[in-house]
Amino acid sequence: MIYKRILVAMDGSEGSKQALQHANELARNNGAELILVHVKNEAHLPLYGGVYPVSAGGTQIIQEEVERAEKGEIEKGEEILRKAKEEISPDIKVSAALLGGDPSASICGYSEKNNIDLIVMGSRGLSGIKKWVLGSVSQKVLSEATQAVLITK
Repeated sequence: MIYKRILVAMDGSEGSKQALQHANELARNNGAELILVHVKNEAHLPLYGGVYPVSAGGTQIIQEEVERAEKGEIEKGEEILRKAKEEISPDIKVSAALLGGDPSASICGYSEKNNIDLIVMGSRGLSGIKKWVLGSVSQKVLSEATQAVLITK
């Protein structure tokens, strides 16, 4: 099978860096385009001693903290994507997207809407009870995606 549009899920981990290396080679061999994606963590309301402040001033403080956290997540995601782009061979067409929401659903949804032929991602290496309780993004993408999925180790 020849892949023309390869999505690489980047989270900054060693596993995603290895996935990027594999995808870079696949893109070079197939003349494919690479689409790098990062799914940012969603900013949540901070808890103060287990409760939310209910005064008007407290509400403003919460909003500012959420906005600061959101900005930080965007900056982190942009940095991960920028560094990943630097690792791509110059002869390969590359684009990047910063996504939000549930990671596996975001990756699968983006892949479906953007005619992705192959999803490449690293394995987080969860084992035992953690894998059973938490699952993993790569495992969920593998089971939910309609495209081919390559999980690297």
